[in-house]
Amino acid sequence: MTRVAIVGAGIIGTALADRLAAGGAEVILIDGADPGRGTSRTSLGWLNANDKHPRSYFELSAESMQAWRELAAEFGDPAWYQPTGNLAWATSPSAREELQARVHRLADWGYAAELITPHYAGALEPGLRIRHDADVAFFRDEGYVDGLPAVQALASRASAAGAVLHTGQAVDGLLTSGGRVTGVRLAWGMTLEADVVVCCAGWRTGELVSPLGVSLPLVDATAPRSKAPGLLVTFLGLRNRPRRVIHAPHFHARPGASGSLLLGATDIDAEVDLAGDRSGLMKLADRLRERAANVIPAVGGTHALPGEVCVRPLPSDGHPIAGWAPGVDGLYVAVTHSGITLAPVLARHMATEILDGGEMEALAAYRPGR
Repeated sequence: MTRVAIVGAGIIGTALADRLAAGGAEVILIDGADPGRGTSRTSLGWLNANDKHPRSYFELSAESMQAWRELAAEFGDPAWYQPTGNLAWATSPSAREELQARVHRLADWGYAAELITPHYAGALEPGLRIRHDADVAFFRDEGYVDGLPAVQALASRASAAGAVLHTGQAVDGLLTSGGRVTGVRLAWGMTLEADVVVCCAGWRTGELVSPLGVSLPLVDATAPRSKAPGLLVTFLGLRNRPRRVIHAPHFHARPGASGSLLLGATDIDAEVDLAGDRSGLMKLADRLRERAANVIPAVGGTHALPGEVCVRPLPSDGHPIAGWAPGVDGLYVAVTHSGITLAPVLARHMATEILDGGEMEALAAYRPGR
């Protein structure tokens, strides 16, 4: 029996633990916090293959959307899986051109993408105010996954299949012998041996493997003005909130639990800095409220929770990193942006490589040494 230690109990780590445990591996899942309490909890969780390039990356994402449908069916169509669709629209000339071209390309690739009228969009989402002259796209098969309960469900099923969870115990380093990784060392001194160690530690993966001479093409989340941190703000008590993922010209949104709405914006993300003063996050939340209220009037009179900083793992080229670490036996690395979308398909292919050997063609372009 292969003994696999997975470092990181986010969506990638728990999906892999679930798959490996079902495949007969002896699994140890380790995290400094409870499962799903990091990036997976604070992510928008947009489930899509919408603007993925090249075609092979699009195909991987589309395959994972199908994998989510299958996975959700296994869990009895849980509330954390919501294939509600995605409405996006554009008003400026350049944005219109880009949206139209994207819809036509995706439709040619067999993706559920169509241009619709603002009137039809308003019928789908009566609580929205969309300009009558906007170009509107509807991506019917998209949606969202609520990261925290999804991770909890996967971790629970993995545990029921025999996986051992070590939570509240951060990994301090990797154990090696003769050029091979042999386990992990926890922060308080305990060591855990393993045949294979899989690093799924999100944006912290690079610092975990760098002492072994492994360099990963990741954006530095701690650098000033890094693109990795973002802001997601939850607004409570909306009576007429959108039911779908929304991509308006100046913000994005999706429904949350108990009548809430989650809001973010790319330009506001650029003002979030891990090393900065967190007191300014409420001002950013107010800016989000102001711009969103013009489109979703129900946002105007709601209460906002303190903004959540989501630190996104960002490979430098935007593509996943998945595979055996070059030059270090027994060490497998998995880190990606769009982790919510890609988790089940990455877990499927990675589990095959870890348990059966060989290389999956679907992951060939995403190796750590590229």
